[in-house]
Amino acid sequence: MKKLTMLALASVFLVVCFVSGVSAEETELFASMESRESFAQEISFLISKAWKKWQDAVIINGVEVEGSRGLLMPGDIGEPVLTSASVMKNYDKVNRSQAELKFVKAIADALEHGMRLWQRGYRHKNIPFPQGASCSYTMPPSNNVPVTVASGKSSGDKAMAEDSLYNYMLYRAPKDEENVLTVLRGTAKGISTCFNKWKSSCSIVGILASGGIAPQPAPMGTGPGPVRGAKGNGGKLIGPYFDGDLMYRVMIEYFESKR
Repeated sequence: MKKLTMLALASVFLVVCFVSGVSAEETELFASMESRESFAQEISFLISKAWKKWQDAVIINGVEVEGSRGLLMPGDIGEPVLTSASVMKNYDKVNRSQAELKFVKAIADALEHGMRLWQRGYRHKNIPFPQGASCSYTMPPSNNVPVTVASGKSSGDKAMAEDSLYNYMLYRAPKDEENVLTVLRGTAKGISTCFNKWKSSCSIVGILASGGIAPQPAPMGTGPGPVRGAKGNGGKLIGPYFDGDLMYRVMIEYFESKR
């Protein structure tokens, strides 16, 4: 009888452990406001850190200067690109479930996809080079007048919109529970908001242009006059980086509205 009792207790213990293990594995992500706040703080930090490294490394080459106007064409904002790996690099994977890892990876992949399309499709039709308006023979080395990133356009702008980011994340997220969807939407909203702010505050500077052909001076020619075919290289994206603090605030405000 004693052995039977011991076996029964052991069986109950194993069942409890099994159920507890399943419950732990199936626990809904972001069930508490505290867990959402913690995630908002973490993901905004990861993105802002990766963004800074990307922005500092970007070089703008191949700008064509015609008169006083520089033409930046799609593809001129070359390597590097903002990658999912650069976001995940600083993510602490210790004691994280597979669902959490997959969730963060879905967000990092959405950011890479959106920024890659934006960077590849970006163009600017009017980067000022005042010196190019009046040259003789050729254009001497001249820097552009800084312009905001927002003053240009990209065929990939839509990929960084809230809905596009959210939909990209949605099909790669590990679960579709309400709390997960709330965090995904808040994250997409935060990224899109900060991206638009960044475009308006960051500037294209330091493009050094020279060469091309300009009119000969009088009496042999009609110059000085506008240059044609000058080339500019070495431009940078200078100014504020992606605002991680703003992303965090946008996310928290959205979470609060869904309580």
